[in-house]
Amino acid sequence: MAHRLLPLLGVLVLLTFLPRAALATPDMIRHGYTSCAQCHIDPSGAGTLTTYGRAQTEILVATPWGARAAGWEPGTEKDFLFGVFPLPGGLTLQSDLRSVLIPRPGALRYILMQADLRGNYAAGPFRAGGSLGAVSEGARMARVSSGDTWNMVSREHWLGVAPARNLLVRVGRLNLPFGLRTEQHLLDPRVATRTDTNDDQQHGLAVAWESGFMRAELMGIAGNLQVSPDDFRERGAVGYAAFPIGQRVELGVSGLWASSKLDVDTLLPRTRQAYGLFGRAGLGPVALLGEADLLLDAHDDAAAAKGGTGFVQADWEAVQGVHVLGTGEWCDDDLSDTSQGVPTGTLSLHWFAWYRADIRVDAMRGVLACTPGVEPAWMGLASFHFLL
Repeated sequence: MAHRLLPLLGVLVLLTFLPRAALATPDMIRHGYTSCAQCHIDPSGAGTLTTYGRAQTEILVATPWGARAAGWEPGTEKDFLFGVFPLPGGLTLQSDLRSVLIPRPGALRYILMQADLRGNYAAGPFRAGGSLGAVSEGARMARVSSGDTWNMVSREHWLGVAPARNLLVRVGRLNLPFGLRTEQHLLDPRVATRTDTNDDQQHGLAVAWESGFMRAELMGIAGNLQVSPDDFRERGAVGYAAFPIGQRVELGVSGLWASSKLDVDTLLPRTRQAYGLFGRAGLGPVALLGEADLLLDAHDDAAAAKGGTGFVQADWEAVQGVHVLGTGEWCDDDLSDTSQGVPTGTLSLHWFAWYRADIRVDAMRGVLACTPGVEPAWMGLASFHFLL
Protein backbone atom coordinates (compact mmCIF):
# COMPACT_ATOMS: atom_id res chain seq x y z
CA MET A 1 0.00 0.00 0.00
CA ALA A 2 2.91 2.35 0.67
CA HIS A 3 3.75 2.81 -3.01
CA ARG A 4 0.17 3.97 -3.64
CA LEU A 5 0.65 6.83 -1.19
CA LEU A 6 3.56 8.30 -3.15
CA PRO A 7 1.47 10.64 -5.38
CA LEU A 8 -0.28 12.08 -2.32
CA LEU A 9 3.01 12.45 -0.44
CA GLY A 10 4.45 14.28 -3.43
CA VAL A 11 1.67 16.86 -3.22
CA LEU A 12 2.23 17.26 0.53
CA VAL A 13 5.96 17.82 0.02
CA LEU A 14 5.28 20.47 -2.63
CA LEU A 15 2.93 22.34 -0.30
CA THR A 16 5.41 22.14 2.56
CA PHE A 17 8.26 23.73 0.59
CA LEU A 18 6.40 26.39 -1.38
CA PRO A 19 8.73 29.41 -1.86
CA ARG A 20 7.92 32.40 0.30
CA ALA A 21 9.06 35.14 -2.08
CA ALA A 22 6.42 34.44 -4.70
CA LEU A 23 3.18 35.48 -6.27
CA ALA A 24 0.24 33.17 -5.70
CA THR A 25 -3.13 32.14 -7.08
CA PRO A 26 -5.91 31.15 -7.75
CA ASP A 27 -6.87 34.34 -9.39
CA MET A 28 -6.08 37.52 -7.50
CA ILE A 29 -3.50 36.33 -4.99
CA ARG A 30 -0.88 36.71 -7.73
CA HIS A 31 -1.49 40.45 -7.31
CA GLY A 32 -1.14 40.37 -3.53
CA TYR A 33 -4.74 39.55 -2.54
CA THR A 34 -4.84 36.90 0.19
CA SER A 35 -8.40 37.86 1.14
CA CYS A 36 -11.32 36.53 -0.88
CA ALA A 37 -13.86 38.85 0.77
CA GLN A 38 -12.47 41.92 -0.97
CA CYS A 39 -13.76 40.72 -4.35
CA HIS A 40 -16.53 38.24 -3.44
CA ILE A 41 -19.68 38.39 -1.32
CA ASP A 42 -18.87 34.87 -0.07
CA PRO A 43 -15.99 35.36 2.41
CA SER A 44 -14.34 32.15 1.17
CA GLY A 45 -14.50 33.14 -2.49
CA ALA A 46 -16.41 32.29 -5.69
CA GLY A 47 -19.90 33.42 -6.61
CA THR A 48 -21.10 37.01 -6.68
CA LEU A 49 -18.49 39.73 -7.13
CA THR A 50 -18.48 42.90 -5.09
CA THR A 51 -18.29 46.27 -6.87
CA TYR A 52 -14.57 46.28 -6.09
CA GLY A 53 -14.23 42.75 -7.48
CA ARG A 54 -15.92 43.75 -10.74
CA ALA A 55 -13.48 46.64 -11.11
CA GLN A 56 -10.44 44.42 -10.49
CA THR A 57 -11.71 41.94 -13.08
CA GLU A 58 -11.53 44.68 -15.69
CA ILE A 59 -8.25 46.16 -14.42
CA LEU A 60 -6.15 43.08 -13.67
CA VAL A 61 -7.80 39.91 -15.01
CA ALA A 62 -9.12 40.52 -18.53
CA THR A 63 -7.11 41.25 -21.67
CA PRO A 64 -6.92 45.04 -22.12
CA TRP A 65 -7.88 46.17 -25.59
CA GLY A 66 -6.11 49.44 -26.31
CA ALA A 67 -4.06 51.87 -24.25
CA ARG A 68 -5.34 53.19 -20.93
CA ALA A 69 -4.70 56.70 -19.73
CA ALA A 70 -2.77 57.29 -16.53
CA GLY A 71 -5.09 57.01 -13.55
CA TRP A 72 -7.78 55.21 -15.56
CA GLU A 73 -10.52 53.50 -13.54
CA PRO A 74 -13.49 51.40 -14.74
CA GLY A 75 -16.75 53.29 -15.06
CA THR A 76 -20.34 52.16 -14.61
CA GLU A 77 -19.95 49.76 -17.55
CA LYS A 78 -18.51 47.24 -15.06
CA ASP A 79 -21.81 47.12 -13.13
CA PHE A 80 -24.79 44.79 -13.52
CA LEU A 81 -26.33 45.13 -16.99
CA PHE A 82 -23.53 47.58 -17.85
CA GLY A 83 -24.87 50.06 -15.32
CA VAL A 84 -27.87 50.96 -17.52
CA PHE A 85 -30.17 50.45 -14.55
CA PRO A 86 -28.49 51.68 -11.35
CA LEU A 87 -29.25 49.39 -8.39
CA PRO A 88 -30.52 50.63 -5.03
CA GLY A 89 -27.91 50.99 -2.31
CA GLY A 90 -27.02 47.69 -0.66
CA LEU A 91 -28.29 45.53 -3.55
CA THR A 92 -25.87 43.48 -5.68
CA LEU A 93 -27.02 41.50 -8.72
CA GLN A 94 -25.06 39.21 -11.04
CA SER A 95 -25.97 36.83 -13.82
CA ASP A 96 -23.66 33.98 -14.90
CA LEU A 97 -23.96 31.86 -18.04
CA ARG A 98 -21.60 28.89 -18.18
CA SER A 99 -21.68 26.16 -20.83
CA VAL A 100 -19.45 23.36 -22.10
CA LEU A 101 -18.91 21.52 -25.39
CA ILE A 102 -17.66 17.92 -25.26
CA PRO A 103 -16.42 16.40 -28.55
CA ARG A 104 -17.95 13.07 -29.56
CA PRO A 105 -17.36 11.01 -32.70
CA GLY A 106 -19.68 12.56 -35.27
CA ALA A 107 -21.35 14.92 -32.80
CA LEU A 108 -20.83 17.53 -30.11
CA ARG A 109 -22.40 17.30 -26.68
CA TYR A 110 -23.56 20.66 -25.31
CA ILE A 111 -24.34 21.23 -21.63
CA LEU A 112 -25.68 24.43 -20.10
CA MET A 113 -24.05 24.10 -16.68
CA GLN A 114 -25.15 27.43 -15.26
CA ALA A 115 -27.67 30.14 -16.06
CA ASP A 116 -27.97 31.78 -12.66
CA LEU A 117 -29.23 35.10 -11.42
CA ARG A 118 -27.59 35.90 -8.10
CA GLY A 119 -28.73 38.54 -5.67
CA ASN A 120 -27.29 39.87 -2.41
CA TYR A 121 -28.50 42.61 -0.09
CA ALA A 122 -26.83 44.43 2.79
CA ALA A 123 -28.56 46.80 5.25
CA GLY A 124 -26.47 47.76 8.25
CA PRO A 125 -25.24 44.52 9.83
CA PHE A 126 -27.85 42.38 8.07
CA ARG A 127 -27.09 40.34 4.93
CA ALA A 128 -29.05 38.14 2.53
CA GLY A 129 -28.14 36.23 -0.61
CA GLY A 130 -29.45 33.69 -3.05
CA SER A 131 -29.43 32.36 -6.58
CA LEU A 132 -31.93 30.86 -9.00
CA GLY A 133 -31.12 29.39 -12.38
CA ALA A 134 -31.47 26.59 -14.91
CA VAL A 135 -29.36 23.68 -16.17
CA SER A 136 -29.80 21.40 -19.15
CA GLU A 137 -28.57 18.39 -17.16
CA GLY A 138 -26.72 17.54 -13.95
CA ALA A 139 -26.62 19.62 -10.74
CA ARG A 140 -29.10 17.15 -9.24
CA MET A 141 -28.27 18.06 -5.62
CA ALA A 142 -29.24 21.71 -6.25
CA ARG A 143 -32.51 21.12 -8.09
CA VAL A 144 -35.81 22.71 -7.11
CA SER A 145 -37.66 20.97 -9.95
CA SER A 146 -37.76 17.37 -11.14
CA GLY A 147 -37.60 17.35 -14.95
CA ASP A 148 -35.93 14.62 -16.98
CA THR A 149 -33.48 17.07 -18.55
CA TRP A 150 -33.92 20.82 -17.96
CA ASN A 151 -34.33 21.84 -14.33
CA MET A 152 -34.43 24.88 -12.08
CA VAL A 153 -31.69 25.05 -9.47
CA SER A 154 -30.92 27.14 -6.42
CA ARG A 155 -27.31 26.73 -5.43
CA GLU A 156 -27.33 29.25 -2.57
CA HIS A 157 -29.89 31.03 -0.39
CA TRP A 158 -29.09 32.42 3.02
CA LEU A 159 -29.58 35.09 5.67
CA GLY A 160 -26.75 36.58 7.69
CA VAL A 161 -25.49 39.15 10.11
CA ALA A 162 -22.11 40.89 10.37
CA PRO A 163 -21.84 41.93 14.03
CA ALA A 164 -18.22 43.04 13.54
CA ARG A 165 -16.13 44.14 10.58
CA ASN A 166 -14.26 40.84 10.25
CA LEU A 167 -17.08 38.50 11.29
CA LEU A 168 -19.98 37.10 9.24
CA VAL A 169 -22.59 34.61 10.47
CA ARG A 170 -24.90 33.00 7.88
CA VAL A 171 -27.66 30.41 7.91
CA GLY A 172 -29.11 28.72 4.83
CA ARG A 173 -27.78 26.80 1.82
CA LEU A 174 -24.07 27.57 1.50
CA ASN A 175 -20.88 26.46 -0.24
CA LEU A 176 -18.94 24.09 2.00
CA PRO A 177 -15.78 25.76 3.35
CA PHE A 178 -13.12 23.17 2.53
CA GLY A 179 -9.87 23.33 0.58
CA LEU A 180 -9.32 25.56 -2.42
CA ARG A 181 -12.50 27.25 -3.63
CA THR A 182 -12.55 26.95 -7.42
CA GLU A 183 -15.05 26.81 -10.26
CA GLN A 184 -13.30 23.66 -11.53
CA HIS A 185 -15.84 21.38 -9.90
CA LEU A 186 -14.53 18.17 -11.51
CA LEU A 187 -11.14 18.35 -9.79
CA ASP A 188 -10.54 15.09 -7.91
CA PRO A 189 -10.44 16.69 -4.43
CA ARG A 190 -13.70 18.56 -5.07
CA VAL A 191 -15.40 15.35 -6.26
CA ALA A 192 -13.95 13.06 -3.58
CA THR A 193 -14.83 15.40 -0.69
CA ARG A 194 -18.17 16.54 -2.20
CA THR A 195 -17.25 20.20 -1.81
CA ASP A 196 -17.69 21.65 -5.31
CA THR A 197 -19.62 24.84 -6.11
CA ASN A 198 -21.86 23.21 -8.71
CA ASP A 199 -24.33 21.34 -6.50
CA ASP A 200 -22.58 20.16 -3.31
CA GLN A 201 -23.81 23.04 -1.14
CA GLN A 202 -25.49 22.14 2.16
CA HIS A 203 -27.90 23.86 4.51
CA GLY A 204 -26.48 24.88 7.86
CA LEU A 205 -24.94 27.61 9.99
CA ALA A 206 -21.55 29.10 9.06
CA VAL A 207 -19.27 31.52 10.86
CA ALA A 208 -16.51 33.24 8.86
CA TRP A 209 -13.76 35.34 10.41
CA GLU A 210 -10.79 37.17 8.95
CA SER A 211 -7.87 39.14 10.32
CA GLY A 212 -4.45 40.13 9.07
CA PHE A 213 -2.91 36.79 9.98
CA MET A 214 -5.72 34.33 9.26
CA ARG A 215 -9.00 33.71 7.46
CA ALA A 216 -11.27 30.87 8.54
CA GLU A 217 -14.80 29.54 8.21
CA LEU A 218 -16.58 26.84 10.22
CA MET A 219 -19.96 25.40 9.23
CA GLY A 220 -22.38 23.08 10.98
CA ILE A 221 -24.08 20.90 8.36
CA ALA A 222 -27.83 20.39 8.83
CA GLY A 223 -28.34 18.56 5.53
CA ASN A 224 -29.30 19.38 1.97
CA LEU A 225 -32.99 20.26 2.32
CA GLN A 226 -33.38 19.98 -1.47
CA VAL A 227 -32.84 16.23 -1.10
CA SER A 228 -35.55 13.98 0.32
CA PRO A 229 -36.42 11.93 2.28
CA ASP A 230 -34.52 13.07 5.35
CA ASP A 231 -32.52 9.82 5.63
CA PHE A 232 -30.39 10.98 2.69
CA ARG A 233 -29.40 14.26 4.34
CA GLU A 234 -25.97 14.59 5.91
CA ARG A 235 -25.25 16.09 9.31
CA GLY A 236 -21.82 17.13 10.50
CA ALA A 237 -19.26 19.92 10.39
CA VAL A 238 -16.72 21.33 7.97
CA GLY A 239 -14.21 24.14 8.06
CA TYR A 240 -10.81 25.52 7.12
CA ALA A 241 -8.18 27.96 8.34
CA ALA A 242 -5.76 29.69 5.97
CA PHE A 243 -2.66 31.67 6.87
CA PRO A 244 -0.94 34.21 4.58
CA ILE A 245 2.84 34.20 4.43
CA GLY A 246 3.54 37.75 3.40
CA GLN A 247 1.11 39.13 0.85
CA ARG A 248 1.48 36.59 -1.93
CA VAL A 249 1.57 33.12 -0.38
CA GLU A 250 -1.06 31.27 1.63
CA LEU A 251 -1.14 27.85 3.33
CA GLY A 252 -4.22 26.28 4.91
CA VAL A 253 -5.76 23.26 6.60
CA SER A 254 -9.26 21.77 6.16
CA GLY A 255 -11.46 19.23 7.92
CA LEU A 256 -14.83 17.60 7.22
CA TRP A 257 -17.04 15.08 9.05
CA ALA A 258 -20.48 14.18 7.69
CA SER A 259 -22.87 11.31 8.31
CA SER A 260 -26.16 10.18 6.76
CA LYS A 261 -28.55 7.29 7.43
CA LEU A 262 -28.59 6.50 3.70
CA ASP A 263 -26.03 7.55 1.11
CA VAL A 264 -27.44 8.79 -2.21
CA ASP A 265 -25.06 6.54 -4.18
CA THR A 266 -24.77 3.34 -2.11
CA LEU A 267 -28.12 3.38 -0.22
CA LEU A 268 -26.18 2.41 2.94
CA PRO A 269 -25.50 4.36 6.14
CA ARG A 270 -22.35 6.38 5.56
CA THR A 271 -19.90 8.46 7.56
CA ARG A 272 -17.23 10.24 5.56
CA GLN A 273 -14.30 12.33 6.70
CA ALA A 274 -11.65 14.39 4.95
CA TYR A 275 -8.60 16.19 6.35
CA GLY A 276 -6.11 18.07 4.26
CA LEU A 277 -3.63 20.79 3.41
CA PHE A 278 -3.83 23.38 0.65
CA GLY A 279 -1.62 26.16 -0.60
CA ARG A 280 -1.31 28.95 -3.12
CA ALA A 281 1.92 30.49 -4.35
CA GLY A 282 3.62 31.71 -7.50
CA LEU A 283 6.73 33.15 -9.04
CA GLY A 284 6.44 36.04 -11.46
CA PRO A 285 3.94 35.12 -14.20
CA VAL A 286 3.77 31.48 -13.03
CA ALA A 287 1.32 30.72 -10.23
CA LEU A 288 1.05 27.46 -8.27
CA LEU A 289 -1.75 25.94 -6.26
CA GLY A 290 -2.25 22.56 -4.70
CA GLU A 291 -4.22 20.47 -2.26
CA ALA A 292 -3.78 17.08 -0.59
CA ASP A 293 -6.52 15.34 1.42
CA LEU A 294 -6.81 12.17 3.49
CA LEU A 295 -10.17 10.40 3.00
CA LEU A 296 -11.92 8.18 5.57
CA ASP A 297 -15.14 6.54 4.41
CA ALA A 298 -17.28 4.11 6.44
CA HIS A 299 -20.39 2.38 5.05
CA ASP A 300 -22.85 0.61 7.34
CA ASP A 301 -20.93 -1.00 10.23
CA ALA A 302 -17.75 -1.68 8.23
CA ALA A 303 -14.41 -0.17 9.18
CA ALA A 304 -13.58 3.09 7.45
CA ALA A 305 -11.75 2.78 4.16
CA LYS A 306 -8.65 4.98 3.95
CA GLY A 307 -8.01 6.91 0.77
CA GLY A 308 -6.36 10.02 -0.54
CA THR A 309 -6.63 12.66 -3.22
CA GLY A 310 -4.73 15.70 -4.38
CA PHE A 311 -3.86 18.01 -7.23
CA VAL A 312 -1.23 20.52 -8.27
CA GLN A 313 -1.63 23.21 -10.90
CA ALA A 314 0.77 25.61 -12.56
CA ASP A 315 -0.75 28.69 -14.19
CA TRP A 316 1.38 30.79 -16.54
CA GLU A 317 -0.10 34.13 -17.57
CA ALA A 318 1.62 34.61 -20.92
CA VAL A 319 0.11 38.08 -21.37
CA GLN A 320 -2.63 39.68 -19.33
CA GLY A 321 -5.78 37.60 -19.67
CA VAL A 322 -4.17 34.63 -21.47
CA HIS A 323 -3.33 31.66 -19.22
CA VAL A 324 -1.66 28.33 -19.98
CA LEU A 325 -2.30 25.78 -17.23
CA GLY A 326 -0.95 22.35 -16.42
CA THR A 327 -2.84 20.28 -13.85
CA GLY A 328 -2.03 16.93 -12.27
CA GLU A 329 -4.66 15.06 -10.22
CA TRP A 330 -4.78 11.79 -8.34
CA CYS A 331 -7.46 10.04 -6.29
CA ASP A 332 -7.86 6.64 -4.63
CA ASP A 333 -10.86 6.35 -2.30
CA ASP A 334 -9.65 3.02 -0.84
CA LEU A 335 -5.93 2.32 -0.68
CA SER A 336 -6.46 -1.26 0.50
CA ASP A 337 -8.47 -2.61 -2.45
CA THR A 338 -7.24 -3.76 -5.85
CA SER A 339 -8.52 -0.72 -7.78
CA GLN A 340 -5.61 1.68 -7.88
CA GLY A 341 -5.90 5.40 -8.33
CA VAL A 342 -5.24 6.71 -11.83
CA PRO A 343 -3.35 9.99 -12.30
CA THR A 344 -4.92 12.54 -14.62
CA GLY A 345 -3.01 15.25 -16.46
CA THR A 346 -4.63 18.25 -18.13
CA LEU A 347 -3.26 21.00 -20.36
CA SER A 348 -5.53 24.05 -20.59
CA LEU A 349 -5.73 27.37 -22.38
CA HIS A 350 -7.87 29.92 -20.52
CA TRP A 351 -8.48 33.31 -22.11
CA PHE A 352 -10.25 36.13 -20.27
CA ALA A 353 -11.00 37.85 -23.55
CA TRP A 354 -13.24 40.46 -21.95
CA TYR A 355 -13.98 41.41 -18.38
CA ARG A 356 -17.38 39.76 -18.87
CA ALA A 357 -16.40 36.70 -20.90
CA ASP A 358 -13.80 33.95 -20.79
CA ILE A 359 -13.11 30.83 -22.85
CA ARG A 360 -11.30 27.69 -21.74
CA VAL A 361 -10.12 24.64 -23.69
CA ASP A 362 -8.91 21.50 -21.88
CA ALA A 363 -7.10 18.42 -23.18
CA MET A 364 -6.68 15.67 -20.60
CA ARG A 365 -5.44 12.14 -20.20
CA GLY A 366 -6.78 10.05 -17.31
CA VAL A 367 -10.14 9.57 -15.61
CA LEU A 368 -12.91 11.77 -14.23
CA ALA A 369 -14.60 11.92 -10.83
CA CYS A 370 -12.22 9.87 -8.65
CA THR A 371 -12.78 6.49 -10.32
CA PRO A 372 -9.88 4.16 -9.39
CA GLY A 373 -9.30 1.15 -11.57
CA VAL A 374 -10.72 2.73 -14.73
CA GLU A 375 -8.55 2.65 -17.83
CA PRO A 376 -7.18 6.14 -18.55
CA ALA A 377 -8.38 7.81 -21.74
CA TRP A 378 -7.96 11.01 -23.73
CA MET A 379 -10.67 13.62 -23.21
CA GLY A 380 -11.31 17.17 -24.28
CA LEU A 381 -13.79 19.95 -23.71
CA ALA A 382 -14.35 23.63 -24.26
CA SER A 383 -16.18 25.87 -21.78
CA PHE A 384 -17.57 29.37 -22.03
CA HIS A 385 -18.51 31.83 -19.28
CA PHE A 386 -20.36 35.12 -19.61
CA LEU A 387 -21.03 37.57 -16.77
CA LEU A 388 -23.67 40.30 -16.55
